[in-house]
Amino acid sequence: MLLSFAVTLLAFAVTVGWSVTAQRRAAADSLELSKGYLPVALKLGQLRATQATLATLIDGLPDERDPVSARLLLGTLQSARHAKFLETKAAIAALDVLSPQVTSNRGDFAADLASIESDIDGDKPGLERLLAATFEGDKDAINREIVQVGAIEHGGDKRLHALADRVSSSMDTLSNDAKLREARSVWALIALAILTLGVGVFVSLYVRRVLEPLGQVTERAQAVARGDLTPRDVQPGEDEIAELAQTFEHMVGAVARARTEALSNERLAAIGKMAAHVTHEIRNPLSSIGLNVELLEEESLSPDAKNLLTAISREVGRLEQLSEEYLRVARLPSPRMEAEDVAALVRDVAAFTKKEMERAGCEVKVTVGDKVPPALFDEAQLRQALLNLLRNAREAMPKGGEIDVTVRAEGMSVVVLVDDRGSGISEEVRARIFDPFFSTKGEGTGLGLAITRQIVEAHGGTISCIDRDGGGTSFRIALPIAPARAT
Repeated sequence: MLLSFAVTLLAFAVTVGWSVTAQRRAAADSLELSKGYLPVALKLGQLRATQATLATLIDGLPDERDPVSARLLLGTLQSARHAKFLETKAAIAALDVLSPQVTSNRGDFAADLASIESDIDGDKPGLERLLAATFEGDKDAINREIVQVGAIEHGGDKRLHALADRVSSSMDTLSNDAKLREARSVWALIALAILTLGVGVFVSLYVRRVLEPLGQVTERAQAVARGDLTPRDVQPGEDEIAELAQTFEHMVGAVARARTEALSNERLAAIGKMAAHVTHEIRNPLSSIGLNVELLEEESLSPDAKNLLTAISREVGRLEQLSEEYLRVARLPSPRMEAEDVAALVRDVAAFTKKEMERAGCEVKVTVGDKVPPALFDEAQLRQALLNLLRNAREAMPKGGEIDVTVRAEGMSVVVLVDDRGSGISEEVRARIFDPFFSTKGEGTGLGLAITRQIVEAHGGTISCIDRDGGGTSFRIALPIAPARAT
C-alpha cells in the first residue's frame, strides 16, 4: 500500500514538475522576445530610418539651393546615425545573457552591423567632396560624387534592411518554437493528468483488493466470538494482512487446543472426584464379597457351584482393578522431578514387560541415540506412562510383532518414540484417542492414554500420535532436558 501511494505521489510530482518546467520555458521565451530580439529590432528600425533619410538627402543635393543648410542637416543625420549604430550594438551585445541559440545569432548580427558601419564610415571623404562641389556649383563633380556616395549610402540601407529581416526571421522562429513547445506542453500535461488519474484509480482498486482479506478476518473474528473454534486454511501471502490472517488462525487453533485441554482436565477432575467417591463406597463391599467367595470355595460344593464362585471371584477382581484405575486418576500426585537417564528407565520397562510381551508374541526393541542428555521426570509416573504405551502397542498387534522404542535428543528435548506395526488408526479416532473413556477395544476403561497424557503434560512435555511409515502407529513423548545444575 505504501508503494502504491508512492507511485501515485511520483506521478503527481512528474506532472507538477513538467508543468513548472513548461512555465519556466514559456517565461524564458517571453524574456528572449521582450528583452532580446525586440530591442534589437526597434534599434535597427530607427537606424534604418536615419540611414534612409540620409540617403534621400544625398540624392536631392543637386537641386539644393542652400548648401549651408544641407551641410548642417547632413552633419546632424550623420551624428544621429552614429548614435543609432552605438545603440544597436548595445542591444545586440545584450543578447549574450539569453539562450545559446540567441547568443549564436548575436555574433552574426554584430559582425554584419560592424561591416555595414565600416563601409558607411569609409564614405566620409566622398561626402566631403560632394559638399565642396555643391558649394562650388560644379555640376559634373556633383553628379560624379553622387553616383559614388549614393551607391554606398543606398547599399548600407539595403544591408540594414536585410539585417532587420534576419532579426525579424529569428523572432518569428523563436515565436513559432514557443508556440510549438506550448502545444506540446499542453498535450503532455493532459497525458500526465490522465496518467495520474489512471494511477489513482489503479491504486484505489489495488488497495481495495489488498484490504479485502481484512473484511474476511473481521467476519472470522465474529464467527470465533460465536464459538466457531475450528481452524481454517488461509491463503498464503507476503503482505501484513495475510500474516495477520495466518496469525489469527494459529491463535484460534491454540485457543481450541487450550479449550479442549481445559475440558479434558475438567472431565478428569470430575472423574477423579467421582472415582474417589465410588471407589471408597465399593471397595469395602468388594473386599467382603471376595473374602466370602474365598470362604465358600473352601467348602465342599458341587462342580457347578465352584464354577460360579470362580466366575464371581474373577468379576470381583476385575471390579477391584477397575476401581484402582479410577482411583489412580483421582489420586495422581504432582510429579517429583529429578534429573535421570530416560534411556535407562526405558530399558528397565522393556525388561519388566519382556515375559508379558513374549506371551503375546511381541518383542520390544530399544534403540538409544548418541549423547542423550538427562531429563527431569518422576520415575514412577513416567514408568506408568511407558507401560501404558507398550501395552497399547501390544494390543494393537494381536498376532504379535516387533515394537520399536527409540530414545534420542532433539533440540532441548529428550524424545521417546513407541512404534507398533499394527493396522493403524484413522484420523477420527486419532483426534479422540487421548479423551477419557474413549476406547476402540471392547474391554477397558479408556483411561490409559488419558492418564499417560496427563502424566506427560504434568512433566512439561508433549505427547502425540501419528502414522508410522510402513504401517502402524507411532506415539511420541517429548520431555524437556534437565538444566546443568539439576544434573
